[in-house]
Amino acid sequence: MKRSGYPLRLALLLSLAAVLLSFSGCKKQQPPPPAGAGESIRLNAAADIENYKEILRKDPNNLQALIGIGNLYFDTNRDLLAIENYRKALAIDPTNANVRTDMAICYRRSGNPGQAVEELKKAISTNPRHAQSRRNLGIILIHDMNDVEGGIKAWEALLENIPDYPDRENLKGEIARMRSVQGSGKQVYK
Repeated sequence: MKRSGYPLRLALLLSLAAVLLSFSGCKKQQPPPPAGAGESIRLNAAADIENYKEILRKDPNNLQALIGIGNLYFDTNRDLLAIENYRKALAIDPTNANVRTDMAICYRRSGNPGQAVEELKKAISTNPRHAQSRRNLGIILIHDMNDVEGGIKAWEALLENIPDYPDRENLKGEIARMRSVQGSGKQVYK
């Protein structure tokens, strides 16, 4: 007896629809973790990646699939694969600050903070009110590039350009603390 593939196809389509509906662009709302640290891997990430690969086999320029698979690679710390897909997405939509910011974090985690800084600056130039790009720029300048003054300026620009930034008071306090330590000649961060 021949079995119909309809139930399997329906399940795959429903799974893909759920993934596409849950896509939210730049999902990272906290500073990036240090290189090597990461989130727990979603149990269905492998299946979701395969679904996106199938979409991309049929339509290699599907922007949402490129971003979706890039985000899954990001979440599973496969940074080089995430970068590859984010680059393709940015070739279609170079103004997407969310994708560019996530790609910058992948560059940072893969040991290329200089490229991360460049990508964040591009994100900021296309969207000056993109808070996460500005926040991450400060973090990378301070922690990875040892440019405390540059990091402070990035955060001050964040506060200037985004007056309703939700973590405003904490960031102002961190800037003040760093300025006081910087003036004392002590190390700002070890």
